[in-house]
Amino acid sequence: MKAKAMQPHGIMFHHFHDRRHPAGQGSLSADDLAEIIRFLNPDRILRARRWLKHAISGTLEEHDICLTFDDNLCCQYDVALPVLQDFGLTGFWFIPTSVLQGKLARLDLYRKFRVKYFDEIDDFHEAFFRTLATSDHADLAEQALRQFHPSTYLADFPFYSEADRRFRYVRDEVLGPQRYNSIMDALIGSSGLNLEDLADNLWMNPDRIRELHAEGHVIGLHTHTHPTRLAQLDQQQQLREYRDNYTYLMSLLGEPPTTVAHPCNSYNRHTLAILRQLGVKIGFRANMVYSEHSKLDFARRDPADIFQEIRSGNINAAAAHTASPPAPSGPQTGRNPADIPASAVR
Repeated sequence: MKAKAMQPHGIMFHHFHDRRHPAGQGSLSADDLAEIIRFLNPDRILRARRWLKHAISGTLEEHDICLTFDDNLCCQYDVALPVLQDFGLTGFWFIPTSVLQGKLARLDLYRKFRVKYFDEIDDFHEAFFRTLATSDHADLAEQALRQFHPSTYLADFPFYSEADRRFRYVRDEVLGPQRYNSIMDALIGSSGLNLEDLADNLWMNPDRIRELHAEGHVIGLHTHTHPTRLAQLDQQQQLREYRDNYTYLMSLLGEPPTTVAHPCNSYNRHTLAILRQLGVKIGFRANMVYSEHSKLDFARRDPADIFQEIRSGNINAAAAHTASPPAPSGPQTGRNPADIPASAVR
């Protein structure tokens, strides 16, 4: 793999905010999304089914862009969808399905906890490591951090601060899901909250997903339970994640899903083989590293990178962003893009 100046790619969105959904690290307002679309030029952005058709046939142009939304979040439906409708656009929506069967996806719950109940992300990091220090896993984390080099970890995601990298390294590489969950559950419990409290208005329901599908959006795979390190699972575990995801969406929509976004950019050759067996045609990774050999890992750009370009006044990459569609409808709580600490990868 190697980096290139320009290839067809997606723009990767996760969290949005308005009066109903709290602002937090990486979240965007309706105004922010509209500004991104205008900057990129709406004429470059293909509606999702058109982008999919050209991607499968190998006829995408190098400047073609699509919009993608990961994780089945209510805030995407409430805040982002009206903006897309104003511009006459559709997107790819990648859906983890365990939450649609009544399960609680801790990754999303934990994020909501840290953005809603801490004034600054550094306050959360401090509380997390304080809780970790009193746990049975303190020595494990301390030893691992002695050899940790933040400049080389998640190097493809330059918007992460050193504290972000340290936290994600401990979460994903040192603790793993069970130990991390125990730390977070203890921290949430000490705050007088429970997971059910945090789940309110967090995920879309099946009717909204069917509505998106009927309106021309593309619904795709994102695993069943959204593990942050799918590539560390064995082949049977990976198969179960995607088979359950595929089966649910097939039943919900009445047609097989043919697209995927790799959660947290974690996949390997076993993952790609499983996806091909399921008939998946097109996939997306979570950075701008391009694959020379597979349609199952198209690159995606983070909004943080786009806002950096807007701030720098770079005109070349946004040629002719002169289109002026109607202002987005619905609640708008715009912010100066320079204030947005974007962080799309979980």
